[in-house]
Amino acid sequence: FWLKLYPQVQKGLRSHPPSASRVAMLGVSFSRMASSSLSQPLSRGMAMRLGVRPPSGFAVRLKSAVATPTGFAKLPTGFGGVGGSTSSGTSLVKAGYEKYVGVWLVGTSGMLFSMIAIGGYTRLSGSGLSMTDWRIEGRSLPRSEEAWIEEFEQYKQYPEYQRLHSGTMELDEFRRIYFVEWFHRMWGRTAGVLFAVPLGYFAVRGVLKPRFALQLGGLLGLGLSQAFVGWWMVRSGMEDPELHTPMQGPNQRPRVSPYRLASHFTAGLTLYVGCVWGSMHLLRQSPELTHLSAEGVKAARRLRQAALPVAGLVALTLLSGPFVAGNDAGHAYNTWPKMLDDWVPPEWSAAASAPLSQWRSFFEDTAVVQFDHRCLAYASAASSLMLYGYSAALPVSPAVSAATRLLPVAVLGQMSLGIATLMLYVPTELGVAHQAGGVGVLTVLLYVLHTLRVPVIPIR
Repeated sequence: FWLKLYPQVQKGLRSHPPSASRVAMLGVSFSRMASSSLSQPLSRGMAMRLGVRPPSGFAVRLKSAVATPTGFAKLPTGFGGVGGSTSSGTSLVKAGYEKYVGVWLVGTSGMLFSMIAIGGYTRLSGSGLSMTDWRIEGRSLPRSEEAWIEEFEQYKQYPEYQRLHSGTMELDEFRRIYFVEWFHRMWGRTAGVLFAVPLGYFAVRGVLKPRFALQLGGLLGLGLSQAFVGWWMVRSGMEDPELHTPMQGPNQRPRVSPYRLASHFTAGLTLYVGCVWGSMHLLRQSPELTHLSAEGVKAARRLRQAALPVAGLVALTLLSGPFVAGNDAGHAYNTWPKMLDDWVPPEWSAAASAPLSQWRSFFEDTAVVQFDHRCLAYASAASSLMLYGYSAALPVSPAVSAATRLLPVAVLGQMSLGIATLMLYVPTELGVAHQAGGVGVLTVLLYVLHTLRVPVIPIR
């Protein structure tokens, strides 16, 4: 009923904009055509799409059977989706505070983005194992020559110095790497404070809806756990590396466990995703104003179903990165498109032939880890291009078309940057850019998925 009537009403109202009283009459007319009872509200956003602006507090009502037919899809509120309101943030915060909370989450997202990039620089510059203790409250830099010497002597007791720098590292060089690690830790603490203090303020003022407050509290807890996970990761680098990556044999270069690095990186991305998604939910327009026709809504739903596997593939590619970094796999097989003389390295073939007994190879063997990362990158690029091609064949809204166009650009750019980083033997600047680029791809992916949210209207 609604889909048949909607185009005629939309055309008439655009040519003759009604007054508020006529809006009320319009709601009554709709209801009488369905039934004499009024039970299910039609959102202000839907009324606005008809070309009218109802007064505050007014709700056009339709009979429940008309507004919610069999098969009607209800989307949850919160991080996972949005209902049918005009403002996406009204289900999360008190009305009028959407911008304030959204901007705060954007700022937190920026801090987390920079934290991930700084973490990449800390690892690539060989600074991550220079501080041999950890305190949750932090500490200042050594203030005297004697204090610096004491810290240096502590560092000399661990494998990184003993295997790589014994007798060759001077105190000034140690000062440099120590400062990088100290700054990384203090930046993380700063990000935590800038998230926790506003969160407490908004919670005390009753700005946050209970469900959203609980979700943000979960992110705060995850952020606190990141401090402990980070130290757990660093501690692995102060042990013999053969304990953590036995597949690589004896005399390994000291480094943190790739498994713990992947855990730390994944938790960091989870925090970033939570903040970015929440900020988009608060600051971007609702789905009713993005998809302006029933055909557009249908197309967005179909495209979203296709986008979810692509999102999973891109996420898997990102999560394979820490195993490349944790095994220093980027410093081997620095050729492209082949890996030295092979399209498929024999190590991968051997591991694939007996995956149950050779499972460690997929996480520790240099050739296998790098080949997996390459293949996942190719698959992500191809699937992103196919998703864009599919969107071009559907009657999607301009916003959806623009969003899906960004994803293959971001993925192909990241893949090209990765190839350049590999072939140039992982210079620090390109390595950091590649890690930050991965977070950029994730941001575009979130943008695409957020744009593909659909409004709560009947779809047959």
